[in-house]
Order: sequence, then structure tokens, then C-alpha cells
Amino acid sequence: MKFKNVNFTLSNAKLGGFIPSLDMPPIITCRKNAPCIKGCYARKGNFMYKNKQMSMQANLEAYKQDSKAFFDTVVEFLNNGDIAYKFFRWFGAGDIVDHNFLVGACEVAKQCPTIRFLMFTKKYELVNEFLTINEIPSNLHIVFSMWDKDFKVENPYNLPQAYVNFKNKECNPVIPEHAIPCQGDCSSCKSCWSLVKNQSVYFNQH
Repeated sequence: MKFKNVNFTLSNAKLGGFIPSLDMPPIITCRKNAPCIKGCYARKGNFMYKNKQMSMQANLEAYKQDSKAFFDTVVEFLNNGDIAYKFFRWFGAGDIVDHNFLVGACEVAKQCPTIRFLMFTKKYELVNEFLTINEIPSNLHIVFSMWDKDFKVENPYNLPQAYVNFKNKECNPVIPEHAIPCQGDCSSCKSCWSLVKNQSVYFNQH
């Protein structure tokens, strides 16, 4: 759905029909050494349709052209009064564009205090640097997206972590014993929107 100059996804097989999300183009917004590039789910399936790729690129361009207007539009969409959204996900595809984007996402959370926001990211350094002088609103849940046993992640603030349970178990890092298994249906679970420090979730490899 296009609202002004920002594109939102309103229906997703995993998220359901009542958890909107906002996507950015993968690869170009992701960390340069992202270990998941080869098997990236955002580079196949419905993400490969031309209109989907154009909508993701349009979101990035809207942000770059006027970041304030971009985030104001997100707030207006969520607070439009027609639907009382309770949950929102940043990045079904893509990642935090830059420091200013993270600042903007925090401001959106502050202006929408009744909504829980979820953001998976592999841009750990950006978030860690942000946290040296800033706080993340309590309704914005930032989850560090882990990878295999060879991919090292610095997490000095003990943010929640999301692990991949690889088909090849030899690739697995040590997944915490009490990590929550993904059930594959966010609409009936929503555990990720409640994760706090030192908690984890794991997803079976697609």
C-alpha cells in the first residue's frame, strides 16, 4: 500500500494482515560483509517482482530526499485513526540505512507509544555506537540478527538476539537453551515484539 510517498506492506504470509511493515532494498542497505547475502530470502520469491523492487527502492529514495517527511509519513500512517495498529515491523527486507534512520525510527516509536515496533538488524556497530549516548524507546524492540558460528557479534548492551537453526547443524553457533522457537506465524505469537535484554529467538533455516 502506498501512503503519500512511502510504501507499506499490509499483508504477509508470516506477519498476517494486521501487522504492517516497511521494506528497504536488500544488499545496498545491508552491512557490506553480510554473511546471509547468498541465501537472502529478500532476493527471491515475491521480493523479485518488479513492483516490489520498485516500492523498496522508492522508500529508500523518499528517505534520502527528505528524512523528516519520510518519518512524519510513517507516523501519520500509523496514527491515521482508521485502524488501531498495535504492532509494526521495520525491514521485512533491508536494514537500517544509517545513524539518522535509527534516530528517526526512535522518534516514530516515541510518537506512537501504543504501538510495539520490531527491528531485526545486522548493523550491530551502528546500534552499539548509538547506544553510547542515546536510549532506545521501550516500545522499539531491536534484535541483533545472528548467523553461523564463524560470524562474531559484539553485543555489549545485551540486546535480544535472533539465531538461525541451520539445516547443517555444524554451522550453528551455540543457541541459548531458553531461546524461543519461531512458530512461523507472527499473528498468533508476537513474542519477538516482547523480547527484552538477554532474551533470544531462533528460526529454522528456510
